[in-house]
Amino acid sequence: MKSRPQVVVDWGHQCDSAPVIVDVEEFHEKWVNWWGSSQPKWRSVESWPFPRNDAKGEDWDRLNITGQHGLFAVVMSMSWWAASMNLDPHRAAFDAAVANLQWVIENLVDFNSQLQVTRAEPNVTLTNHFPGHRERDAGKHRIKPSSKVCGKP
Repeated sequence: MKSRPQVVVDWGHQCDSAPVIVDVEEFHEKWVNWWGSSQPKWRSVESWPFPRNDAKGEDWDRLNITGQHGLFAVVMSMSWWAASMNLDPHRAAFDAAVANLQWVIENLVDFNSQLQVTRAEPNVTLTNHFPGHRERDAGKHRIKPSSKVCGKP
């Protein structure tokens, strides 16, 4: 599994202000690899931009993670990418990433709505792409408290 871009890892550990992406092309490549490795196994991610096929009834647990180390980190990293773009050639890759993330979020909303309707418990497994903040305990989800709170001394 490909790891998160180092700038995302550093932000998660240090809770610093938004970093500036110096090499936008390198960040794009690392972000796409990270995003691809975070996708559910059923989703084909062999070429960029990733396809956005019908996902009704598919399992989204792998991306259904809240908090600083979940989908929030993906959204934050995209905001840094957007703020760091100064050339049009990078715009197409960024727009593709935004469209892909929007499609995933819309499908996560549908997935969670169906869980509420059926009162089904998602099949949560431990994953390493958003490490250490979600665990399974007797059929209940618990978010582990972070040892560091952003903005607090």
